[in-house]
Parts: sequence; C-alpha cells; structure tokens
Amino acid sequence: MIKNSIKIIIFLFISSLFAGENGTFNEYSATPEANRVVITWLTKNEDQLKHFVVQRSNDNKTFINLDRVALKGAGYRYEYIDEDVLFEGSGRLFYKIVAIKKDGTRIESPSMIVLPNTTGIFRTWGAIKAMFR
Repeated sequence: MIKNSIKIIIFLFISSLFAGENGTFNEYSATPEANRVVITWLTKNEDQLKHFVVQRSNDNKTFINLDRVALKGAGYRYEYIDEDVLFEGSGRLFYKIVAIKKDGTRIESPSMIVLPNTTGIFRTWGAIKAMFR
C-alpha cells in the first residue's frame, strides 16, 4: 500500500514537471515533415493567458520568435507549421511554446528537439531560398 502511494506521488510530481506552470500544457510536439516542422499543442487551462508565442532555436539557448498565436480556448488543439526550415550544422532544431499571461509573465513548454526528416534536395532548395532573402 505504501509502495503504491509513493509511486503515485512520484508519478504526479514528474507529470507536474512536464505539464508547465498551472497545468497550462496538456500535450506538445514538434514533428518534421519533408522541409517543414509541424508544432502542435493542447492546453488545459487558459484562464490567465493573453496569447502564445512559438519559438525556434538552433542551439537550445537562443530562441527567436516565429509567430504569435491567439487563444482559442482550453482543450483546443493548436497547430503551427514552420515552413521556413533549413537544417544546418548538426541538423537539430529546438522549439518551444511560450504562453504569455495577462500580467506579462511567461510559461514555457520544455524544449522539443526536432531531427531532420529531409532529403538533400530539400536542404539544397532551402539553402537557395535562404540566399535570396
């Protein structure tokens, strides 16, 4: 009985670490598809939120804002497609979803690591597109 209670407490503690502050994020994922990445998330609680920001990084340290996403309501499955992907160097990208609260504070999802699912053709085309920006 005590062992089961301890297991439940440990499970709840670990779940709370991955759920974000106040259980904001139920699920989140970043999936490579050819030359783009599809970021999805599901929220549990949006009571004090203003909007979301999708971020990307090449090194999991310095993130850039990709886009602001308006609230749709708790339980909504959000989706953002990063069409402008160029896997460079190590080929890894990192994504975060940041919930911006009404008071300006931030709730960040853990970083999501994306490994390329691209062919050399997509990498070459992405490099050509990037040169003309």
